[in-house]
Amino acid sequence: MLVLTTIASRINKAYETSTEAFLTIGGSFGMMFLIIFYSESYPLNLVIVGIFSLFIGWSLGPTIAHIGEKFKFRKYLKNKMVLSKTITTKKTTFTDRLLGQEDEKKTVYYFKSEPEKTFDRISDEFRELKLDFEKNILPHDRYNQEWQNIVFQALIATTLAVILTALINILIDYDFGFLGPILFVCLIALIIMELLNAFYFKSKRRRLLQAYAGVIIFTLYLLYDFNRLEKAIASGDTSWSTAIEIAVNLYLDIINLFLDLLEILATSSE
Repeated sequence: MLVLTTIASRINKAYETSTEAFLTIGGSFGMMFLIIFYSESYPLNLVIVGIFSLFIGWSLGPTIAHIGEKFKFRKYLKNKMVLSKTITTKKTTFTDRLLGQEDEKKTVYYFKSEPEKTFDRISDEFRELKLDFEKNILPHDRYNQEWQNIVFQALIATTLAVILTALINILIDYDFGFLGPILFVCLIALIIMELLNAFYFKSKRRRLLQAYAGVIIFTLYLLYDFNRLEKAIASGDTSWSTAIEIAVNLYLDIINLFLDLLEILATSSE
């Protein structure tokens, strides 16, 4: 599954159209339902799992490229001596704060030599910087080596997490089954917070905190799923449904852990 995902992610670096993005994401969910429905139908189950891996890889490529482009653009702004700060555009009243509302804030940019002259993302100054970055920096991939180092570090960290959680289950005779309900609730809360941040808060700091939370959750999920695998082997459960379910769960743990680590390393390396 990981090999197929890697191949697909290397082929597809960006969505050509919004329709492609919609079909890729929708296809991934569709394949997940088919995996559940045909989990016992060998060899159809393996074919569906393979197609699911390709769908995930096709969406993973643009995701990694997007994180990489943000990383390179931050490097570009730093070299241009462009700094950023968050300002409050509207303060909430005491009643608003009691209802859970926060001050409205936005990020503005300024040149280090002219800190009093700020501009935002829709300004002509920012558009000029973005255009220069896309025309003169990205084609030459000036920051590509730094970005490749970040990706390599995320891969190494993910591999170490997989090995460590597997070894814990091998060396320690302990049932981690109690983690299942706890992690499920934490995962639902994390998804809700990510959706809120994507469409409402739009905060870099919140996204970084969510990435740290994701690393903890998916590392513990690896521990939990390896424990399920160990218990299935001990009980003699050789059914296709169990094998497929645990394999897909471990696969998704690894993918999500890698993406969260990549987000943390890319943001922290500024």
